[in-house]
Amino acid sequence: MTQIENEEMEQYLNRVKGMKSNQTFQSRRTTLRRFSKWLQETGRAVLDINALDLEDYLVALSNQNYAPNTIGVYFDGVRNFYGYLERKDEIEENPASNVRQSNLRSVTNGSKKHDNSDIVYVTAEEKEKLVENVPEPRLRNELIVELLWMTGVRGKELSDIKVEDIDRDERSIWVYSTKTDSARTVFYQPSLDFLLNKWLDGGYRDAHGPAATSPYLFPGKECEKLSPRFIRNAVMAAAERAGNQEPLYEDAGGATRYRIGTHSLSHGHCVHALKSGINIRTIQKQAGHSSLEVTQKYLRIVDDDVKEEYQQFGDTETESIS
Repeated sequence: MTQIENEEMEQYLNRVKGMKSNQTFQSRRTTLRRFSKWLQETGRAVLDINALDLEDYLVALSNQNYAPNTIGVYFDGVRNFYGYLERKDEIEENPASNVRQSNLRSVTNGSKKHDNSDIVYVTAEEKEKLVENVPEPRLRNELIVELLWMTGVRGKELSDIKVEDIDRDERSIWVYSTKTDSARTVFYQPSLDFLLNKWLDGGYRDAHGPAATSPYLFPGKECEKLSPRFIRNAVMAAAERAGNQEPLYEDAGGATRYRIGTHSLSHGHCVHALKSGINIRTIQKQAGHSSLEVTQKYLRIVDDDVKEEYQQFGDTETESIS
């Protein structure tokens, strides 16, 4: 039997063992052992999984001739695990919540169709509307949106950034990622200087209670740093005010999931960088993706967008000639 060597899985199973029946514990351990084996075989990282990856996993189970009901049980086990990670703020959202029920049914029936809409991203125009419509305190929240968009960092990574991690001369930020258990340096453009300098030197950061003793870039009013959830809520509030927000679906728990959040800003960074001609390996390093395969998934979006633009260009030309 495959052993589980992932720390997050072990912590989750220890929690299940202490809170659930032995039968439930055995079932979830079996589920995660199978999932862990697939992760090892495919070179994927636990904290870097998205909906398309989970669909690939379900297809792999289907190809091994598991019955649809069994595949459903394995899917539920993985969804529960990622729900635990989401509640711990280890990830920004449960990737299993993004697996559409229609896709799940087609997968368990032995067929699968990838859909680029599983990767939801903010466009440059939408980002500008977010900046214009951030809630109070405006300067802080403008800086949050711009940092997410400009650097591609995740919400939890932004929450963990300390003032000492920022090199304003080099316009670089040292970032530690719990998703990949690694550190990297990300870079930002000169256009961010005004907001960042005003936040750090203009008294705006110091106006927050714990700022004098907090090492973090974004201290809260009564806590050492803003949580990833607080940052996500600020972005979602800006999207609502801008009229950009829209519900996507209801997750397994009945909660509504919305299109724009911190994750879609990070996705927008990758798509916009690819469209701007930045080398894909450079984007991989900046975004902190565990493998080039993760970054390549954004290429499908860029290719489809280019195709659509040329189709529209052709239609326009035909209309003008007629």
